[in-house]
Amino acid sequence: MSEGKKVVIVESPAKARTISRILGPEYYVTASMGHVRDLPERTLGVDIKNGFIPIYQETKKKVIQELKAAAKGASHIYLASDPDREGEAIAWHVKEALQKSTKAAFSRVVFHEITKSAVNNAFQHPADINMDVVDSQQARRILDRLVGYKVSEILWSKIERGISAGRVQSVALRIVCEKEREVLAFQPQEYWNLSVNLEVEPQGSGKKYQARLFQIDGKKADIKTGEESNKALESIRGGHDLKIANNEIKPKKRYAPPPFITSTLQQAAGPALRFSASHTMRVAQGLYEGVDLGSSGPAGLITYMRTDSFTIAKEAQEACRAYITSSIGAEYLPDTPNFYKNAGRAQEAHEAIRPTDVNRTPKDLEPFLSPDQLKLYTLIWKRFVASQMRPAEQKLTTVDTAVAGADSRIFTFRTTATETVFQGFLKIYDFLDRDKDDKTADDADEDEFMPTASLSELVKDQKVLLLDAKSDQKFTEPPPRYSESMLIKALEANGIGRPSTYATIVNTIQQRKYVDKLKGKLIPTELGFKVNDFLVANLGDLFQIGFTAEMELKLDKIEEGEVQWQKMLEEFYGSFSGWVGEAKTIGAPEKDKAEKIVHLFDGVQTWKAPEKKGRRTYDDKKFAESVKSQFDKNGGISERQWSALIRMSAQYKDQIPDLDSKLSELGASQPAEGAAAGGSIGPDGQPVPPEDMGKYKEVMELLAAVKPDEPGAGRGGRKFDDKKFILSIKSQVDGGRNLSPKQINAVKKLTAKYKDQIPNFEDISVKLSLNEPAAGADGKTEAPSNVNVEEIQKILTSLSTVTAWEQPVKKGFRTFNDKSFFQSLEKQFNAKRNLSAKQVAALNKMAGKYIKEQN
Repeated sequence: MSEGKKVVIVESPAKARTISRILGPEYYVTASMGHVRDLPERTLGVDIKNGFIPIYQETKKKVIQELKAAAKGASHIYLASDPDREGEAIAWHVKEALQKSTKAAFSRVVFHEITKSAVNNAFQHPADINMDVVDSQQARRILDRLVGYKVSEILWSKIERGISAGRVQSVALRIVCEKEREVLAFQPQEYWNLSVNLEVEPQGSGKKYQARLFQIDGKKADIKTGEESNKALESIRGGHDLKIANNEIKPKKRYAPPPFITSTLQQAAGPALRFSASHTMRVAQGLYEGVDLGSSGPAGLITYMRTDSFTIAKEAQEACRAYITSSIGAEYLPDTPNFYKNAGRAQEAHEAIRPTDVNRTPKDLEPFLSPDQLKLYTLIWKRFVASQMRPAEQKLTTVDTAVAGADSRIFTFRTTATETVFQGFLKIYDFLDRDKDDKTADDADEDEFMPTASLSELVKDQKVLLLDAKSDQKFTEPPPRYSESMLIKALEANGIGRPSTYATIVNTIQQRKYVDKLKGKLIPTELGFKVNDFLVANLGDLFQIGFTAEMELKLDKIEEGEVQWQKMLEEFYGSFSGWVGEAKTIGAPEKDKAEKIVHLFDGVQTWKAPEKKGRRTYDDKKFAESVKSQFDKNGGISERQWSALIRMSAQYKDQIPDLDSKLSELGASQPAEGAAAGGSIGPDGQPVPPEDMGKYKEVMELLAAVKPDEPGAGRGGRKFDDKKFILSIKSQVDGGRNLSPKQINAVKKLTAKYKDQIPNFEDISVKLSLNEPAAGADGKTEAPSNVNVEEIQKILTSLSTVTAWEQPVKKGFRTFNDKSFFQSLEKQFNAKRNLSAKQVAALNKMAGKYIKEQN
């Protein structure tokens, strides 16, 4: 089949057909169908102790057999996979799988477009596999496996089986969740827009235009209520001396956008074509690998679609300029070619996404392309041609009209209009308005005020007539949710992911059911919030946006030969293993308590018969022995195991002497009747009533939506982070785990602290009994005062007006500071809605002292 021939190995059959036609019968072109080796599915597959060596398995045995057969008698093997990290890794894996089966030499050939000139040039300059690029891909794969494998294991035990985390996907989920919380916390604010219909004197001139209120007495108009609006309208309608206050005309140039890179193609195809990121890349892949053009055969129509470089080959740029001159007009061609600056670490050797032949217009290719291929090719073709055209020349006219109101206020109304004097690149590229994913309310309002007369004709001090004045009630709108396009833009802006991974990241969080797409917007599911909140609360350092971006930069440095891949992984794993170790022990008992609980069942002789539920068999004896064995080996047990053993103890009460006292020693108590059968069990071993779980779940949802204070230092220099604490408690409640008295007190304090950000605070206040005495750390209620809440509030309000406090007095080792003491009581009351009897007595004494003095 390939005896004595030169064998070329690419990824896909479509790419193989196109290249085969270019190279001719001297070459045998075949496909690897993607990766031929990978890490194992069901095990970690990384030898951490011996330098993070990956343990690869063949994933396509049949394909490898076919490749070996082709390679056996070959004279030379060319590895022509894609020009990126994954492509370089595929080439290396193929060579590793085949080199023992052939004596042929291996060469790496790289091209960024599948055209005759590009392919022939690549084969004239074969090279070796770039091991720095391979090492970078291996490091990324191992990083992703370590994070995914070990963190998913924790999620299984803490939330539910079968869910997963990912090094980059979880950061994308975090970005979506944080945006959703901004939306949920948003409080609409009322405002009013005032507009007028005007006509240039004399009446009947026909020179009419509309304008919107811009300023009142030289300051920005800000009308918040209907009452203010009505007063302003009354003043305007009764006003006088209406005239043009200013007419400013400014020339403006609108420059052509650069040709597409991966991220901008996905961002544009979303709103313009209604393509998802993954669909955009599938269609682009087909255009790159080759489309059958009838008698001409298959041809690659665009350059490689995974790129972050705006670079354009000189030949392609010259061909585009020639096309503009001959087909659009010489006046649209700039004197010198347009060049666009790349981002800091863009791959300069790569090109932007462009047509391989600019003379193949969308109209010419229409008979050969599917509808989606035609849409995407048209977008790419027009963007490329536009990128080499002259800027559009526009004229921006701004007209201000002043009205002297009846109440002596000066109202200034503004109208703007943009007139295109020279189309420039806009003649060919008409997708710009659709490149923007979201139009704000203010943008939408602008459309209502398009002028009906030529504004440039209006002259300063020209008199005008008021035809009509009206007001519209508006409400500020929440920040827009992410679409796929805008999430990709956010990922790129934060340095997360790379061109080859954007679509996969966005697709993965949807496939995992962490995010739903509704009307084009990404909204976290309940499961998505649960997973995100747990990860942020317990593995926040790992899933920080900045940390993830830093890891991407390190992968780039490996590719550039600046960093050794195993050293980078070793440094990462040092921190990572510590984070994971801490996360695994969340809620777990201390070692001495764990030891006592695992030995609680030592005297049990008669065990319940194993019970089968679905595919699983529940065996108390095996479970108790398994947990004990784990403790003997590791010196600890998990929170779930702790709760399960406490719950199970009720079933063997008759065989465990003094169960109540033993559980009491552990800080737990015997579960109530029926608790062993299921339900939510907290650290105290008590089942949580369903209604209480629902109450705290509602409260934590509201607290998760607030904008918390920045972390600050508390007593003893300890740093308090409200956001982290809220997410941690929310994760605990979402997992059905009870709250301790201390945690309940803390939740009540935070609810009171952020009451201004909680829409239904009064209802929540009743549910949490915020006006009732708070429990102490031991769960017991502090002795309440006999004074009601309103009376305490009255005293505090009076004292808040004191301006002259006595200087602090030192007595022995203590310093008595009235002002600080008052502030402490005020803060406690605002948080707990309660003071002790002693505190109220001290407050009354202070009030008698200062309020009498002030009076």
